[in-house]
Amino acid sequence: MTKTAFIGECMIEISASTARDGDGAASVFGPAKLSYAGDTLNAAVYMARATKLIAQQGKSVPGETASALADDAISYVTALGNDPYSIAMMDAWKHDGLDASLVRQIDGALPGLYAIQTDASGERSFSYWRQNAAARQLLKDGYDQTLAANLAGYSMVYLSGISLAILSQEDREKLFAMLSILRKNGARICFDSNHRPRLWPDTETAKAAYAHMASLSDILMPTFDDEATLFGDANPIDCAKRWLDAGAGEVIVKNGAMPSTYLTKNGETGTVIPPKVERVIDTTSAGDSFNGSYLAARQQGLDIEGSIAVAQKVAACVIGARGALVSIDGITL
Repeated sequence: MTKTAFIGECMIEISASTARDGDGAASVFGPAKLSYAGDTLNAAVYMARATKLIAQQGKSVPGETASALADDAISYVTALGNDPYSIAMMDAWKHDGLDASLVRQIDGALPGLYAIQTDASGERSFSYWRQNAAARQLLKDGYDQTLAANLAGYSMVYLSGISLAILSQEDREKLFAMLSILRKNGARICFDSNHRPRLWPDTETAKAAYAHMASLSDILMPTFDDEATLFGDANPIDCAKRWLDAGAGEVIVKNGAMPSTYLTKNGETGTVIPPKVERVIDTTSAGDSFNGSYLAARQQGLDIEGSIAVAQKVAACVIGARGALVSIDGITL
């Protein structure tokens, strides 16, 4: 049995189309759908789904069975409150096959919230209320020590740039220290920068945090467009080399419909061409589904190129449907 932890933030999502008031003017008020979302949560769900799919189709490392792999634990780590929305989210995660026992519930705290407004042309805009979200308090009051003890024995820990950005500088340092200890004790640390400029006070703070994470990361899965914007990388291989030079062990650069590029500290390198997608409907969880599926494949013994191929097929399925979390049962790996 292996155990993987995903650390991050999941928020309540309000999604609505542009409504019209009695005079025909655009209004933000009207019918809306309430849901939840988070990049690390999405990745965790897709790892669980891909793990099951890989086992069912006999793609896992010899000796592993579907029943044995079903016992693998995938834990989501965040902070929430004791309110009905927090409890409902945890129940939903359990239904998706995740372990929610490591969620810290803080009395009086609430999850973050964001609203998606879609205009008549389909263009989306976002408004966030996350400054006082429970997830920002995850490591406060000495909880980093509690979490470190809870994660002892985990073979893999995943987090993103958002996981870092929502923490104070002091709490980020606590997180780095905890990850360093976990890595020394055998855990593989996995990271996707998933850069969101509005969450950082400035680009230099973000770059410094990412550099520290690179020095702790065994597997790093950035997206080229984000990296080119932030770091000025000319091409995916330059992006991979930069992360490798910063200390990462295995770098996979996602690049949309273009080939994924990989580079390792052992000198392995190459590209993998993704399957063609006839119609892209929603790219919301493209990178998250890739990351979770890649880790599922690597955890089950597939090599880098085989794992990328699995991840690309899952991501291709995901962007061909609407929503962040969609069924991947129909995929042939």
